[in-house]
Amino acid sequence: MLKRIIVILILFLGMSAFAAENYLNSVVIETQDGNKTVILRSDFVAKVKKDIQGQNKLILTLKGIKQSADIDTLYKNTPDIDGLVIQKENNNELKIYIESPDISKANIVFETPDSAPITVSDNNAEGKTLWSIISIAILLAVMHSAKNISSEQPTKDMNEVLKEREKELYKNFQKEVATLPSMNYKLKSYRKHVLKGETIRSYESRISRV
Repeated sequence: MLKRIIVILILFLGMSAFAAENYLNSVVIETQDGNKTVILRSDFVAKVKKDIQGQNKLILTLKGIKQSADIDTLYKNTPDIDGLVIQKENNNELKIYIESPDISKANIVFETPDSAPITVSDNNAEGKTLWSIISIAILLAVMHSAKNISSEQPTKDMNEVLKEREKELYKNFQKEVATLPSMNYKLKSYRKHVLKGETIRSYESRISRV
Protein backbone atom coordinates (compact mmCIF):
# COMPACT_ATOMS: atom_id res chain seq x y z
CA MET A 1 0.00 0.00 0.00
CA LEU A 2 2.81 2.39 0.92
CA LYS A 3 4.64 1.68 -2.34
CA ARG A 4 1.48 2.39 -4.33
CA ILE A 5 1.10 5.75 -2.57
CA ILE A 6 4.73 6.64 -3.35
CA VAL A 7 4.28 5.81 -7.05
CA ILE A 8 1.09 7.88 -7.27
CA LEU A 9 2.79 10.79 -5.51
CA ILE A 10 5.79 10.72 -7.87
CA LEU A 11 3.57 10.58 -10.95
CA PHE A 12 1.42 13.40 -9.60
CA LEU A 13 4.44 15.62 -9.00
CA GLY A 14 5.78 14.88 -12.48
CA MET A 15 2.44 15.67 -14.14
CA SER A 16 2.13 18.86 -12.08
CA ALA A 17 5.51 20.02 -13.36
CA PHE A 18 4.35 19.62 -16.97
CA ALA A 19 1.00 21.32 -16.35
CA ALA A 20 2.36 24.43 -14.58
CA GLU A 21 3.82 27.43 -16.41
CA ASN A 22 7.59 27.39 -16.76
CA TYR A 23 9.49 30.70 -16.83
CA LEU A 24 13.14 31.47 -17.47
CA ASN A 25 14.02 33.91 -14.69
CA SER A 26 17.74 34.50 -15.24
CA VAL A 27 20.77 33.51 -17.29
CA VAL A 28 24.13 33.26 -15.51
CA ILE A 29 27.46 32.68 -17.23
CA GLU A 30 30.15 31.58 -14.81
CA THR A 31 33.83 30.75 -15.32
CA GLN A 32 35.75 28.43 -13.00
CA ASP A 33 39.25 27.11 -13.71
CA GLY A 34 38.95 28.36 -17.27
CA ASN A 35 35.73 26.42 -17.93
CA LYS A 36 32.49 28.26 -18.67
CA THR A 37 29.05 27.22 -17.47
CA VAL A 38 25.73 28.62 -18.66
CA ILE A 39 23.26 28.46 -15.78
CA LEU A 40 19.56 28.72 -16.63
CA ARG A 41 17.39 29.52 -13.64
CA SER A 42 13.78 28.55 -14.25
CA ASP A 43 10.73 27.07 -12.55
CA PHE A 44 11.25 23.64 -14.09
CA VAL A 45 13.77 21.92 -16.34
CA ALA A 46 13.05 22.37 -20.05
CA LYS A 47 14.15 20.80 -23.30
CA VAL A 48 17.45 22.23 -24.57
CA LYS A 49 19.00 22.07 -28.03
CA LYS A 50 22.62 23.18 -28.25
CA ASP A 51 23.64 24.63 -31.62
CA ILE A 52 27.35 25.47 -31.97
CA GLN A 53 28.09 28.25 -34.45
CA GLY A 54 31.87 28.09 -34.23
CA GLN A 55 34.16 28.04 -31.21
CA ASN A 56 32.97 31.39 -29.87
CA LYS A 57 29.25 31.33 -30.75
CA LEU A 58 26.48 29.28 -29.19
CA ILE A 59 22.72 29.16 -29.70
CA LEU A 60 20.48 27.49 -27.12
CA THR A 61 16.92 26.59 -28.10
CA LEU A 62 14.62 26.06 -25.13
CA LYS A 63 11.19 24.49 -25.52
CA GLY A 64 8.37 24.37 -23.00
CA ILE A 65 9.42 27.61 -21.34
CA LYS A 66 8.60 31.31 -21.40
CA GLN A 67 10.69 34.39 -20.70
CA SER A 68 10.05 36.10 -17.38
CA ALA A 69 9.07 39.76 -17.55
CA ASP A 70 12.00 40.73 -15.29
CA ILE A 71 14.63 38.29 -16.53
CA ASP A 72 18.20 38.94 -15.30
CA THR A 73 21.61 38.23 -16.79
CA LEU A 74 24.68 37.81 -14.62
CA TYR A 75 28.34 37.20 -15.46
CA LYS A 76 30.54 35.59 -12.77
CA ASN A 77 34.29 35.78 -13.37
CA THR A 78 33.45 36.14 -17.06
CA PRO A 79 34.44 39.58 -18.38
CA ASP A 80 34.87 38.39 -21.96
CA ILE A 81 31.18 38.15 -22.97
CA ASP A 82 30.78 39.73 -26.40
CA GLY A 83 27.03 39.36 -26.57
CA LEU A 84 23.98 37.69 -25.04
CA VAL A 85 20.53 37.94 -26.60
CA ILE A 86 17.32 36.20 -25.48
CA GLN A 87 14.73 35.93 -28.22
CA LYS A 88 11.16 34.64 -28.09
CA GLU A 89 10.42 32.23 -30.93
CA ASN A 90 6.97 30.81 -30.21
CA ASN A 91 4.57 30.74 -27.30
CA ASN A 92 6.71 28.28 -25.32
CA GLU A 93 10.07 28.50 -27.08
CA LEU A 94 13.10 30.72 -26.52
CA LYS A 95 16.47 31.13 -28.17
CA ILE A 96 19.57 32.36 -26.37
CA TYR A 97 22.44 33.70 -28.48
CA ILE A 98 25.81 33.85 -26.69
CA GLU A 99 29.15 35.08 -27.99
CA SER A 100 32.27 34.53 -25.89
CA PRO A 101 35.67 32.81 -26.29
CA ASP A 102 35.32 29.00 -26.06
CA ILE A 103 31.62 29.27 -25.25
CA SER A 104 30.98 26.22 -27.43
CA LYS A 105 32.57 24.06 -24.70
CA ALA A 106 30.36 25.46 -21.95
CA ASN A 107 28.22 23.20 -19.78
CA ILE A 108 24.50 23.93 -19.67
CA VAL A 109 23.00 23.72 -16.18
CA PHE A 110 19.41 24.18 -15.02
CA GLU A 111 18.74 25.50 -11.53
CA THR A 112 15.16 25.17 -10.27
CA PRO A 113 13.63 25.88 -6.84
CA ASP A 114 12.70 22.24 -6.25
CA SER A 115 15.83 20.40 -7.35
CA ALA A 116 19.60 20.40 -7.30
CA PRO A 117 21.43 21.82 -10.35
CA ILE A 118 20.92 19.57 -13.38
CA THR A 119 23.48 19.46 -16.17
CA VAL A 120 21.94 19.00 -19.62
CA SER A 121 23.12 18.99 -23.21
CA ASP A 122 21.11 18.35 -26.34
CA ASN A 123 18.80 15.91 -24.60
CA ASN A 124 15.37 16.55 -23.22
CA ALA A 125 15.80 16.88 -19.48
CA GLU A 126 12.07 16.55 -18.96
CA GLY A 127 12.17 13.28 -20.84
CA LYS A 128 14.93 12.08 -18.55
CA THR A 129 12.88 13.08 -15.52
CA LEU A 130 9.81 11.26 -16.84
CA TRP A 131 11.87 8.18 -17.65
CA SER A 132 13.30 8.27 -14.12
CA ILE A 133 9.77 8.31 -12.71
CA ILE A 134 8.74 5.39 -14.94
CA SER A 135 11.91 3.48 -13.96
CA ILE A 136 11.14 3.95 -10.27
CA ALA A 137 7.59 2.70 -10.83
CA ILE A 138 8.87 -0.36 -12.72
CA LEU A 139 11.45 -1.04 -10.01
CA LEU A 140 8.76 -0.93 -7.31
CA ALA A 141 6.58 -3.30 -9.34
CA VAL A 142 9.49 -5.74 -9.76
CA MET A 143 10.23 -5.56 -6.04
CA HIS A 144 6.58 -6.28 -5.26
CA SER A 145 6.56 -9.29 -7.60
CA ALA A 146 9.83 -10.58 -6.13
CA LYS A 147 8.35 -10.31 -2.63
CA ASN A 148 5.32 -12.40 -3.67
CA ILE A 149 7.57 -15.04 -5.22
CA SER A 150 9.82 -15.20 -2.17
CA SER A 151 6.79 -15.55 0.14
CA GLU A 152 5.46 -18.50 -1.90
CA GLN A 153 8.79 -20.28 -2.24
CA PRO A 154 9.24 -21.38 1.42
CA THR A 155 5.79 -23.05 1.40
CA LYS A 156 6.68 -25.06 -1.65
CA ASP A 157 10.04 -26.04 -0.22
CA MET A 158 8.44 -27.14 3.06
CA ASN A 159 6.02 -29.40 1.21
CA GLU A 160 8.90 -31.01 -0.61
CA VAL A 161 10.77 -31.51 2.66
CA LEU A 162 7.74 -33.17 4.27
CA LYS A 163 7.36 -35.51 1.31
CA GLU A 164 11.02 -36.48 1.43
CA ARG A 165 10.78 -36.98 5.20
CA GLU A 166 7.74 -39.21 4.80
CA LYS A 167 9.53 -41.33 2.20
CA GLU A 168 12.55 -41.65 4.46
CA LEU A 169 10.42 -42.74 7.43
CA TYR A 170 8.68 -45.34 5.28
CA LYS A 171 12.01 -46.76 4.09
CA ASN A 172 13.31 -46.93 7.64
CA PHE A 173 10.13 -48.67 8.74
CA GLN A 174 10.57 -51.27 5.99
CA LYS A 175 14.12 -51.92 7.12
CA GLU A 176 13.08 -52.35 10.77
CA VAL A 177 10.26 -54.72 9.90
CA ALA A 178 12.58 -56.75 7.67
CA THR A 179 14.90 -57.41 10.63
CA LEU A 180 12.09 -59.13 12.61
CA PRO A 181 11.65 -62.76 11.42
CA SER A 182 8.27 -63.09 13.10
CA MET A 183 6.94 -60.23 11.05
CA ASN A 184 8.27 -61.18 7.61
CA TYR A 185 4.92 -62.54 6.52
CA LYS A 186 3.26 -59.36 7.64
CA LEU A 187 5.64 -57.33 5.51
CA LYS A 188 4.79 -59.38 2.44
CA SER A 189 1.11 -58.68 2.88
CA TYR A 190 1.56 -55.04 3.95
CA ARG A 191 0.27 -53.56 0.74
CA LYS A 192 -2.70 -55.87 0.76
CA HIS A 193 -3.87 -55.14 4.30
CA VAL A 194 -2.80 -51.56 4.91
CA LEU A 195 -5.70 -49.16 4.67
CA LYS A 196 -5.61 -46.09 2.48
CA GLY A 197 -4.53 -43.13 4.51
CA GLU A 198 -3.34 -45.34 7.41
CA THR A 199 -0.17 -44.03 9.06
CA ILE A 200 2.95 -46.07 9.68
CA ARG A 201 2.48 -45.75 13.46
CA SER A 202 -1.13 -47.07 13.41
CA TYR A 203 -0.19 -49.95 11.11
CA GLU A 204 2.77 -50.93 13.28
CA SER A 205 0.52 -50.83 16.37
CA ARG A 206 -2.07 -52.98 14.61
CA ILE A 207 0.31 -55.71 13.48
CA SER A 208 2.04 -55.81 16.88
CA ARG A 209 -1.28 -56.89 18.43
CA VAL A 210 -1.61 -59.82 16.04
